[in-house]
Amino acid sequence: MGLLIGFLLIASVLLTFIWIDKNDQDYLSQQQALHDKDLSQMHLIREMLSNRIELWFESFIHLHEDITDNPQATAEFIREEFDYLQLNWQVNSLWLFDHQQGVIFSNHEHVPDYVKVSVQQTLVNQSSVTTILCEQLCFNLISMPILSAKGELLVLTASTSLLEMMAALNRSTLAELALVASDESSTTNALRDTQIQSPISYIKRQELSALLKLIPETVTLNMVLDKGYRLIMGQQAYLINLLPVDDNQVDSAYLLTVHDISDEWARHESYQKGVIIISAITVVLCILAFFVMAERLRRRLLIVAKRLPLLAQKKYDEFNTLQFTRSRMFLDEIDDVQLSTNLLGEQLESMDGKIEQNTRELENIAMYDRLTGLPNRNMLNFVLRKKIAALSRAPGPLVVILLDFDNFRKINDSYGHGIGDEFLMAAAQRLRSNLRESDVISRFGGDEFVIVLQEVDEVSNGITLAEKLVAKFRESVEIGAQRFYTSVSIGITSCDGQNVTVDDLVRQADIAMYASKDAGGDRYTLFNEGMSTQVMRHIEIEHDVRDALLQEQFKFALQAQIDINTGKLVGFEALIRWLHPKSGYIMPDEFIPIMENSESMITLGYWGIKRAFSILANLESQGMSGYRIAVNLSASQFLDPNLINFMREQLAQSDQGADQIELELTERTVVADIEQTKGIMHQLKALGFSFSIDDFGTGYSSLAYLSQLPVDIIKIDRSFIAGMENSSADKQIVKSTVAMVRKLGMKVVAEGVETKEQLNTLSTMCCDIAQGYYISKPVLEEELYQALPSKLNDGVWKRLDLSF
Repeated sequence: MGLLIGFLLIASVLLTFIWIDKNDQDYLSQQQALHDKDLSQMHLIREMLSNRIELWFESFIHLHEDITDNPQATAEFIREEFDYLQLNWQVNSLWLFDHQQGVIFSNHEHVPDYVKVSVQQTLVNQSSVTTILCEQLCFNLISMPILSAKGELLVLTASTSLLEMMAALNRSTLAELALVASDESSTTNALRDTQIQSPISYIKRQELSALLKLIPETVTLNMVLDKGYRLIMGQQAYLINLLPVDDNQVDSAYLLTVHDISDEWARHESYQKGVIIISAITVVLCILAFFVMAERLRRRLLIVAKRLPLLAQKKYDEFNTLQFTRSRMFLDEIDDVQLSTNLLGEQLESMDGKIEQNTRELENIAMYDRLTGLPNRNMLNFVLRKKIAALSRAPGPLVVILLDFDNFRKINDSYGHGIGDEFLMAAAQRLRSNLRESDVISRFGGDEFVIVLQEVDEVSNGITLAEKLVAKFRESVEIGAQRFYTSVSIGITSCDGQNVTVDDLVRQADIAMYASKDAGGDRYTLFNEGMSTQVMRHIEIEHDVRDALLQEQFKFALQAQIDINTGKLVGFEALIRWLHPKSGYIMPDEFIPIMENSESMITLGYWGIKRAFSILANLESQGMSGYRIAVNLSASQFLDPNLINFMREQLAQSDQGADQIELELTERTVVADIEQTKGIMHQLKALGFSFSIDDFGTGYSSLAYLSQLPVDIIKIDRSFIAGMENSSADKQIVKSTVAMVRKLGMKVVAEGVETKEQLNTLSTMCCDIAQGYYISKPVLEEELYQALPSKLNDGVWKRLDLSF
């Protein structure tokens, strides 16, 4: 309501202001019109008087044509008529000039310069020239040409008073008039500083001077010349205009007109006051009408406003009692609102009872897992907080065990989530059957379960339970007619005081559980602080990897690969190295597993491919061409949808061919999704790239899938090469692998060759390529360019030792 009244007031004020401003603009327009009228009247009267004098001279001369025969006769005639002209036509001075501007007649000894200028203009134009000039006083100067009977051109010049012009202007404008001049000593150029000149018509000098002194100093001559000035003195109002009278010096003398506009000003003020009064009365009446109309609505709205909070407070009896009586004749929207609130109250009252019942059920659901019936994470947090708080009253170790099934994802992926859910229910039943009544077990999420032990004497009781559970889950889990064999990874932590939080205990157990997984699973691990340090190191490396990529801290070390039969250098394997500015060299085994499933691994992989092309270009610039570089592709990079386009771009930007880049894949990458892997490999193969399988024999070795893929090279893992000298089994594995791989049309690379005997054995097995410390250690790129020429003799490796 206040906003509506405020809006009404603002609107009324704006409309009143616009109305009054429009009236002021109209009034100012009338004043400007009066100013323009004074100016036009002055010019009109001035022109009429000049024309009258000129017409009189022309008529008088035509009546006495005989006097124009002789210029002296004309001068004598003018001398005789001068008194008449001075008396009746206000002629102050009179001159007669010949066509060479010689003075024939003058009532003054001195001829002013302005007279000479006027005569010269008349002779040039051969027409009359009229000018108003102001020296000590302002006067009108008229110069007219006279043609004598002999054809000689004479000029008659006369100066006349402005009194007659001012009298005529007074009669036409009804304004008080005076001639004023600006005060040259004044610096403000204010109207009040002007000097009144004589003569003055129709107003006394003292009164007009007093009137000018009332004008503020800020009102300048230019302001009054443009628009005039309105002077208000109590009930009196005057409009003062300035009209320039000096054609040559427009800033020196002016004609001051003073109009009495008191009546018009009084009517103007009266009109504006009437507008304000009418506006105020209209606003008051509107507000009163609004209050009268809104009062009934306001009272009923207040009742509705009081009733609604009662619904929130569930005070239904008071809500039903507090109602207003509905009108029988005038029903409006508020009556509908009350009816709707009544219906709402009935519905809420009915629903409240159901909600209270359902809330109790939901609280139970929120605390228990719907699949296994075990307490869920919410209940676990509640129980742990309660048990931690109880340690102050009953000291003793509180043991937390976090259990996770190894390779549970394979069950979901292979048999579906339905079977996976049944497995979890059976596993939950087996866990529950091996715990005491006082122990608490909860499903933490997915295939993770948390067990809380409080009534134990020492942490060893938790270890005993963990050993028991590990052994129990080595037994198969039967689901229908199927049996599933799995294992568990367990993390154990404990506390004996209140200086620990629920999150701390769960985090510690989780860290210990992942330590079990990293160790191969099927075991338990007891948490220690060193594990936290390892996790922090993990986080630190993740953070530093981003900076390392930006600051180009990664480098390639290249290990030579030679043809075993010919001894020729065929290429290099590019091994990543990280030179950390603080930690020094960080081994790939430490940072690659951390980066493996991150975006940074993709970025690093693309960096490696670009760098391989750059190394080949540098070798070629030094005259060493035709070599191949093997670069590892991580699983995440190999499955990146941008890989194919990226490789095309590198080929377009480089002079090296795709056959010089060997892309290394691990067996795990290949078998992750055999169909997708096959499609990507064929696309890259079509571009000219070759493929090798790294560390063959350590993963999911199968010659069956190798025959389906466009693989060119198989790399036998160093562990088999190292075992050939002491294990006939390893030697037989290497021999069989070489034979089968060569039969499939692929080449074999032996990694980790460290002795001459190993190289000789591989040669007898017809292995194609070898690399290892016996041939060369990995060498950083910047060292390779300098050392490589001395190591080769026509492309053949000179000697096989441990260093360059």
